[in-house]
Amino acid sequence: MRRVLATMTCLAAVITVGGCSGGSIPQPAQPGVGTGSGAPTTGPAAKTADPPTAFDRAAGVPMAVKGFSTNVAGNVTARFMTLRDRIAYIAAPTGLVAVDVLAGKQLWTTPVEGAPGDPNNQKGPFVNTTGPRPPVVTDKLAAAALPVEKPEQGSTPSYITLTVLAADATSGQKAWQADAKVSDDQYSGASNAVTKVVAITEKAVIATYDRDGGYPGATGDHITVALDPATGKTLWTRKAYSGASVHGDTLVGVDYTTVESYKVQALALDVATGQQKWNVESSRSLGFVSADPALVVIKQKNNEHGDSFLVFLDPATGAEKARLAGPKSVFGSAPDYGDCFYDEQSALICASDGVLTGYDAATAQKLWSLPDKATNRVAPDVTVAWHGLLYGDTRGGKPIALDAKTGKDVSTEVGVTPWWVSKYAAIGVSDGGEPMAYPVTK
Repeated sequence: MRRVLATMTCLAAVITVGGCSGGSIPQPAQPGVGTGSGAPTTGPAAKTADPPTAFDRAAGVPMAVKGFSTNVAGNVTARFMTLRDRIAYIAAPTGLVAVDVLAGKQLWTTPVEGAPGDPNNQKGPFVNTTGPRPPVVTDKLAAAALPVEKPEQGSTPSYITLTVLAADATSGQKAWQADAKVSDDQYSGASNAVTKVVAITEKAVIATYDRDGGYPGATGDHITVALDPATGKTLWTRKAYSGASVHGDTLVGVDYTTVESYKVQALALDVATGQQKWNVESSRSLGFVSADPALVVIKQKNNEHGDSFLVFLDPATGAEKARLAGPKSVFGSAPDYGDCFYDEQSALICASDGVLTGYDAATAQKLWSLPDKATNRVAPDVTVAWHGLLYGDTRGGKPIALDAKTGKDVSTEVGVTPWWVSKYAAIGVSDGGEPMAYPVTK
């Protein structure tokens, strides 16, 4: 199989994307017209800390719009939300939504023009790990990528587009919408597709659409577009390619045009022009890790046995800087290297086969590792990293915060297990399985 998207489903209590009243997806009054109305009202000043080490569990605020899914254990299984300060930006099937998480108030909705290509993606009763990825937000722009179905016109059948919706990050006023046709196959749908904005730079907004082919050797639908940040005009389009991370003027992603149908390769393109810069030897599978722009980080399976590796590449040349071995395969199959977390400062922390290890995000040098028998310390379960701290749970289920550079305990009084963190709040799951925002206390 050329690429395996994470499509595992499990019977779960699903948190759907809902509106402020009634739990349905917010609907615009006029299709295609942004409903933002100026700067958001954020209420009284709130306590901040950067990074925070404790949150007020007793003062949790229910989310006005729900931007993630959980399973029966209360673990987040799919994310459609970006937290920036006290504002959550959510990619819903019908457009972009902004929520003041501390006020529990929806600020604005900016609808996408066209029918949702996969309208039920964020609904239950099953958890689906595909769908739109969280929006990318800058000081000026919020952008989300969504699948949209364009209606048939006479004898011309309907088709699916990769649609990028951009709005003013403060007011929600629609900036532009860009549509790229995904496939000429009239039977190609958007079910189980992954859509995401990879990055917003001064030169381009990069977005991708990925849908697995469904059987070994099937390519599926993969397309990457680069758009002008000011106008949404298409700069270039590349099919059979999935952009994954941006490093200065270089975009790196997965290329599906290899000679061997069951392999893929890492391919680097110029952000502004789409011209090829370099590529590396093909692999059985590749997964890119969000990390410091100084290095390209890939989870890779590239040998006959399917063993897993974490590989660090030079973004300028594709030269390999470091290679770390993960779990060994059993009967020709192995799990990937594991979950990795970038603290948005200097450390990359990865969990592999029960071991949690911190690396220098710019050099790949090992910094620390848990468990540590010498100090009688075990590895916690990490849920998020932010501004130098790791947040998660101890073996006993207690929230904890660790220093991302040293692995040392920083706080055992975190109060909640966060899945998103900002200087204003943590967003997590209540004991009842509902999404909640918890204000910072210190």
